[in-house]
This record gives sequence, structure tokens and C-alpha cells, in this order.
Amino acid sequence: MIFYKINIIIDKQQYLFIKKYLILFAFLFFYCVLSAQNVSKKDSINASEIISLDNLMHQDSVPSDSIQNDSIINAGILSKDAIDREIEYSCKDSMMFSMTNKEIYLYGNAEIKTEEINLNSEFIKIDTKDYSLFASGRKDSTGRIIGKPEFSDDGEKFNATSLMYNLKTKKGIVKEVITKYDDGFLHGERTKMHPNKEIHISSGKYTTCDLEHPHFYIELTKAKVLASKKVVSGPMYFVIADIPLKFIGLPFGYIPNQQKNASGILIPQYGEEERRGFFLRGIGYFFAINDYLNTTLTFDAYTQGSWGTNVRSNFKKRYKYSGNIDIKYNINKYGEKILPSYSEDRTFWVAGSYTQDPKANPNSNFSVSLNFGSSEHNQNNAVNIDEYTNNTKSSSISYRRSRPGSIFNLSANANATQNTSTKMVNLSLPTISLNMKRLFPFKQKISSGKAKWYEKISVGFNSSLRNTVNIRDSLLFTEEALYKMRNGFKYSIPVGTSFKILEYVNVSPSINYNGRAYLNYIEKRTIQMPNAQDSLVEDVLVDTLQGMRYPFDFSFSFPLSTKLFGTFNFKKGKIKAIRHVLSPSISFNYRPDFSTDFWGYYDYYNPEEPSSLYSYYDTGIYGKPPSGRSGSIGLSLGNNIEMKVKNKNDTAQDTKKIKIFESIGINSSYNLAADSLNWSNFSVRGNTKLLKKITVNIGAIFDPYIRDSTNKKINTYEWNKNRRLARLDNASLSISGSFDSKSFGGDDEKEKTPTNYCYANPEIPYADFSVPWGVKIGYNLNIKNNFDTQTQKYVKDLTQTISISGNINLTNNWLFSARADYDFKTQKIAHSSLTIHRNLHCWEMGLTVIPFGIMKSYNFRINIKSSIFQGIEYKKAKFWRDNL
Repeated sequence: MIFYKINIIIDKQQYLFIKKYLILFAFLFFYCVLSAQNVSKKDSINASEIISLDNLMHQDSVPSDSIQNDSIINAGILSKDAIDREIEYSCKDSMMFSMTNKEIYLYGNAEIKTEEINLNSEFIKIDTKDYSLFASGRKDSTGRIIGKPEFSDDGEKFNATSLMYNLKTKKGIVKEVITKYDDGFLHGERTKMHPNKEIHISSGKYTTCDLEHPHFYIELTKAKVLASKKVVSGPMYFVIADIPLKFIGLPFGYIPNQQKNASGILIPQYGEEERRGFFLRGIGYFFAINDYLNTTLTFDAYTQGSWGTNVRSNFKKRYKYSGNIDIKYNINKYGEKILPSYSEDRTFWVAGSYTQDPKANPNSNFSVSLNFGSSEHNQNNAVNIDEYTNNTKSSSISYRRSRPGSIFNLSANANATQNTSTKMVNLSLPTISLNMKRLFPFKQKISSGKAKWYEKISVGFNSSLRNTVNIRDSLLFTEEALYKMRNGFKYSIPVGTSFKILEYVNVSPSINYNGRAYLNYIEKRTIQMPNAQDSLVEDVLVDTLQGMRYPFDFSFSFPLSTKLFGTFNFKKGKIKAIRHVLSPSISFNYRPDFSTDFWGYYDYYNPEEPSSLYSYYDTGIYGKPPSGRSGSIGLSLGNNIEMKVKNKNDTAQDTKKIKIFESIGINSSYNLAADSLNWSNFSVRGNTKLLKKITVNIGAIFDPYIRDSTNKKINTYEWNKNRRLARLDNASLSISGSFDSKSFGGDDEKEKTPTNYCYANPEIPYADFSVPWGVKIGYNLNIKNNFDTQTQKYVKDLTQTISISGNINLTNNWLFSARADYDFKTQKIAHSSLTIHRNLHCWEMGLTVIPFGIMKSYNFRINIKSSIFQGIEYKKAKFWRDNL
């Protein structure tokens, strides 16, 4: 219901003026009414016509009752045909009323609002007789149309050149409409809107290009958008750069717009390999089973007879769990069966994961990670260089449980490690741990004052049950695997405390007790065995005996540590001070000799040979009680060196810290109980950062004793023979750093986005156009002193490698990236790659070249970015698998 109301505010002076000239105003009023009727007849507008705003702008001037400056009128007229909802309309420029035709004209950023629709346009005409709307844009001085209609109905939005819509019947006609549809855009030259939310389109287009004139599209001769948000089309064909490709077409089409998961066919990749021939990879079907589970089934086929299948499922339940399972099976055939070079292999691989959501149960956690299969699978089916070169795969199952308020926590694990090069599998099934939090038995419940030294005495308990086997993967499910299994139980009880002496020295004495339990043990004895010449030789026979045994050991430790600070100040120059922090520590450790007869853990298989000493628990999974008495003194000296310099960039702080060495330290020990070779090797470790970008790590091991002609260490110091404190045994140096434009004040305006080219080529990183340039450098140096028993000299084995990778954006659309690893010892490039990426708006182009090595290959591709058109591409490639 619409009505019109005009409020006129009059003060007292105006009232006297109007009273004096009342007759004159009455005459003018009737004159204006007659004039308005004539103007309405002359300038009346037919609602069935599409009116251009340019014509309207050249009509007679706006009447005196025009309302400007963002006027809003809400009104209604009592009529049986009136609509039963409020209509709000406004404009920025001006508003004109035609009383005869009952039409309203809105100019300049006009807007119509109801409960369901929202219409914005440069010009809107409202016909109050049948409640119809007409909207259009306006041409500016350059001829470009501005202020095109923007229409939204119950959340659905679109843009158009012109629009006619009836508020009562909810029917409309739209010209040159553009609306976002799923991940693409739907264009329509002429579109009809119906009350049931269906839309009929004539001469339509579907594309993922966001331009008004797209680079490519599917031409829809006629189409219908159903209320379920699906598009059904008549004859359709592909158009690229305005060139119709009618041979790439269909007599009818269907474009889904699924808000939920939907099942569907997966488009494969095609190509060629020298060894396996032409191929189709990834053809299959996606099963959207429900909101919690989906499955993908794909198939690979090669013209030389090879084939493979892959089943992958993903599952997730919010606040409960999530995970996936991926199973692959491949049969590879190489060559012709009639030729001797023909070969065939069958491989499988299983990967998956399961993760419990922490909200499901805060006191327990269960997780699974699977990654195992045939050793040859990666060599023949890897998709990138990292997968091909990674020969170690790990799987695990873990469970953790802890009760609130309890001092115990329980964990159970099953682990499997597979080396695809050696074909060995290390299986731990299971490993169960029960640990107790440290207790302070002498600590007072209500503390008062400073704690006594005995109140800091703590007691802990840690235990572990383990069963393992290390065997070839082909023998994993045989009886031999059961025979080779090792198992045992271990527990430790640490007792310790801590206190200070002389206020600056920290003392932390401790006693550690380690117990073990084994189901079997070994015994060794010598026997006489015949050799190839039928003469008897002595050999050692090892028997494995069943029986529960409980070996244990214990040790004492008494460490002391402190910190020393030194500062050297400078009166002149940029450097204000250098600070040196020393962290010396010394520890006294004692452990008895558990190889004596008193303990009963060791024996001689040949009593006449002292070197024949062995332990009944040499094969124990948790080891054996150590032999030989140890009374050692451990020495350690840590260093931290910093420098204070003037800060030119920050006026609030006149100085800043620069770390010369974050840490550098030396460690060794001296065994008081040993009769020779008392000193252990000296170990040096250090690391620091330069310019906040370069990380430096150093390490070295020095041996204080010389070696004899058989490379055996003897009890003679290097100083006594060679006049040096120690001999360098090995050393290492690593330098790594990364630099990019952001480090030097670059902007980050764009985001890193994955592309189809990256999806199809996992060895290629994301095309990151946000960083104009970036460089990563890594250098590794290792030196090892090897003793040559033939020349009786030490030979230095030096290996050093350098790796450089970088990328540069020459423009906003061109990205170049490269990587190279160089081995100075072999004087060869180990790995290298060059990638060129070109952003073509809704298309993209990529070229990747690996010029050297086993992964030598190239890949050129031009494709549409959107995954909706994943199969539309041009691709030329030579695969690295052909080098095998």
C-alpha cells in the first residue's frame, strides 16, 4: 500500500504573506494542475518500453516538487491490487514524479529495497500502477556505461546492462546479465526471471574468467537455471579468444552448482613415457558417500600393458576424529615379452592417517600414521624427486592415557620403519610406557620460609615394555620373524636433589637405578669345527636359552655448575661494550664394574683368553649392565659472546645487542678408574647468526691419543710424539641463509596461490608472485682424518657441497625460479631445475626443466587456472622415469 505525503513548514511571517495573496495562489494552483496534465500527456512513458537514461536526461526540467539530496519516501495507496510490503527507494541526484502515469524516476545512485530484493542503479523507474521496475546505467564522457544495475534476490546477486522486474508477479527481463555461479561466472544476453526462481537464458556463456568480455567461455545457445541452482543447457560449444570451437561441443549440457559434496567422474591426465608408452592417469570416479566420508577410485592405463589403481578415502567428524587411507597397486611391464630385456613387477603402497580430536577426550589420545609398501614402488611410481630419493618410510600407531589428578600416565605405540634401498624393516610391536611424575616425599604440605635441602629430594619412576624385530621385508610374515624378535622390560628410578653452595654454584647430586627383565639370555662356548681342508678349527657357538632374568645397574652423579660474567667497555667508537658469559660445569660420576663374578652378568667362553669376555645379555633389547669400573670427571665449558653497538635507527634505545657467538662450547671427561686412555675425545660445538639472516654451525672432535700401525688407539699423548694437544678427527661447517625483497622493505600485496600447473606437477612449488625476488644459499663442509694402514699416514677426506635456489619476478606476470646443488668433490651438479611461470589472467603457462641427473626431464604446459576446466590444456613433456 503506497500513499504520498508532503509536509510544508510555515512560520508566522509567511502565514501573513500567504493570507494577503491567497487569491493569487489559488489561481496559480489551478494553472499548475492544468499544465501538469498537458506535460504528462506529452512526456508520458510506456512501462513496456526500455528507456535510455540519456533520453531521460534531455527531457524538460524537473518540476518544482522534485526532492533532492538523498530523498527517501515511504508511502502507500489503499488499493485491492496493492502489494502488502514496504518499499524503500532513494537516490543521490534527483527524483521526479509523474502524477498522471503514476511513475517515479530516480536519478544518481538510485536504490530500491524490499524484504526480499535490493536494486542499485544509476537510473530506476518505478511504475506504481503494476509495481514494475526498470533500471539501467548511464554513459559517461568516454562512452563507458557506469552505474549498471546490481540486483540481489534472497542472497542471489547479478549485474546487468538493463533490467525490468515486477514486484508483484516476481517476473523480470534482464539484458546482458553477469552473475557468479559456483566458482565461475554465468553470462546471459537476454534472461527471463520466473516466480519459481527459475531463470531462462538466451545466448548464454559460462566461464571462470572474471572479465566482462572473457578470454574463454562455453557458449550456451539456450539454458535454464533451475531452482536447485543447476544449469541445464541445449547445444553448447567452447570459445577461446572469440574463436568458436564447435567441434569441441555437446548437443546438451549440465552444469551443477553443488553446495555439498557430489559424486562425479574425474578427468584423467594424458601423456607418453618411453618405457610404458602412452598413458591416461587418474581417470576414475569420486564418491560423495555422505557428509563425513568420501572415496576416490582412479585407474592408470599404459599402452605397453602397465596399469595401476588407487583408492583413497577421507573421513572427518567434527570434534571426534579425522583421517584418510590411500591404497595403490601397480603392475609395470617394460619391453616386449618376446625380448630378453622384458621385465615385470607388481608393487603396492599403503598410506593413511587417523587423528582423534582433542575435544573428543581430553584425557586420552589415539592416532595412526601408515606409510609402507613394496620397496620398488617409489622407484617406478614416484611423482617427484623428493619421493624418489626418500628411501625411509615410517608408520606408527599410538595411544596415550592420563587421568586427572593421577601421578601416572600410560602410552602405547607400534612403530615400523622401512628402508626401500636395503629392503629391511624394523618393527616395534608394541612399546608400552608407564611413567610417574616426580614426587617430593619430604616436602612439607604447608611450606613456611625457605625450603630445606632435603625437601628438594625427588623420586621418579619410568618403565617401558618393548618387542622388536629387524628383518627383510620379504620375511616379515614368516616364522623366522618370530624367531628373531627381541623383547624386554626396563624400569628406572631416579633420585635426586638440588641446592646451592657459596650462593653461586648449583649442585644437583643424583642416584639412578636401572632394572631390566628378559625372557631369554645367551651362552657362548667354543667348539671344534672342520674347515675346507678337513682340519679342525676353533669356533664360537651361541646358544639362546629361555628363562626370566633380571639384570640391573646403578650409578652416582654429582654435578656442579655456575656462570661467570665479564664485560669490556669501550670509550670511543661505534662499539660500546663486549660481554662474555662463561658457563663452566664439572661432574663427578661413579659406576661399579658389573663384569665381575660378584654380579654374575658376564662370563668367558674361553677362560684362557681375556678378550673372550661376554655378557649373557649382549642381545638384550635394553642392553646389558656396563663392564668396567668408571669414576669419571666430566668437564664442560660453554660460552656466549655479545656486543653492544650504537643504534642509529631507534632514538628510544641508543644501543643494540649483536650476538657474536650464540653458543660455543667444549666437552670432555677423565676416567679416574681406568688404567689407560683416561681422557675421552674433546668435542667442540658452536652456532651463531650473522645479519639475522645467515646461520652458522660449527663442530669438531679432537683425539688426544695417537694410534698404532693397525689404527688402534694407544696410551700415548699426541703432545708426547707430535707436540700438539690433540689431533683433529673430524670437523664440520654449515652456512645457510635466505634473502628476499621483503627483507629489504618489499611489499607483500598478493597472496601465494596454488595453480593447476602445480597440482599436476608436485615437484613444482607454488607460483608466489608476492615476492619480487628471493635467494636461498646453503654450504656444507665436512673434513675427516682417516688413517691409511698401508702408507701409515692420515688422509683427509674432504666433502663440500653448495646449494643455491632462487626466484625472480621480472614483471607482475613472469616468474623465474631455479635450483642447483654442486658437489665440489665429484665436480658435478647433483640436482638442478629451472622453472618459468607466466600468469595469463585466467590461463597460465609453465615450463620446468631438469637438465642433469637421474631426474632429467622437461614439462611444458598451458592450461586454464580453474580446476573446473582441468582437462583443457596443451602439454608437452619428457618424464624422468624414462631415464631409469
